[in-house]
Amino acid sequence: MSPEEIKTALARPAVAFTTGGFRPTHTATESWLGRVYLSRAGETLPLDARGRPMWPLLQLVPAGLPAVPALLAHTQALTVFVSQKLPVDTKPAPNGQNWLLREYQLGEPLVLNELATAASPLQPFPLQAGPPLTDYPVWDGGGADHLVEEVMALKHRGLVTSYYDLVENHPGHKLGGWPSFCQPGIEFSPGFEFMLQIASDAKAHFNVVDGGTIFLAKNAATGEWEFYCDFY
Repeated sequence: MSPEEIKTALARPAVAFTTGGFRPTHTATESWLGRVYLSRAGETLPLDARGRPMWPLLQLVPAGLPAVPALLAHTQALTVFVSQKLPVDTKPAPNGQNWLLREYQLGEPLVLNELATAASPLQPFPLQAGPPLTDYPVWDGGGADHLVEEVMALKHRGLVTSYYDLVENHPGHKLGGWPSFCQPGIEFSPGFEFMLQIASDAKAHFNVVDGGTIFLAKNAATGEWEFYCDFY
């Protein structure tokens, strides 16, 4: 395979986010890190396994974003909550196991409902979407394993010195694309597709164990979600 064929085979659209940098509107069309204020009427903060309120981590509104995964084409909003004790097993955790994702479909009536807890250390920031990106998997166990021989052939021919001469994986807060795994050998359960990642963020006072990242995947058949986080 040529370099362009390899890139085409692996390319996925994505959008990256930065925290802050603009004046928020506090409307139902805004995405946030460290804050959730969209919900169904009557919804409250979820509780973790110890019965303590979870922290509001993410509010994501896909409308207007330059790249949205097909599985979220009919999603009005996503909200994510986490326990102080994150699931850090080597296997993905199902929704509700010390984390919770609520997905709202287009047309659902939502209300502005500040879901906050004084126990949260997170500093809220609105999320600013960047331009559309073309994203690629990380080399070691990130999704390019089936093309290892083709990449190594290019290297032996002197056309590249490294896989990363061809492509780039974008870390940080990201919707779509490929997960920015730092530990190899991780797979979501069958039928689950990576959707978004939430990274450690010093500005928002959010740290995933030791500078790690949260990855969230959705099942196309059931609509269920899985959580995995890794760190160095």
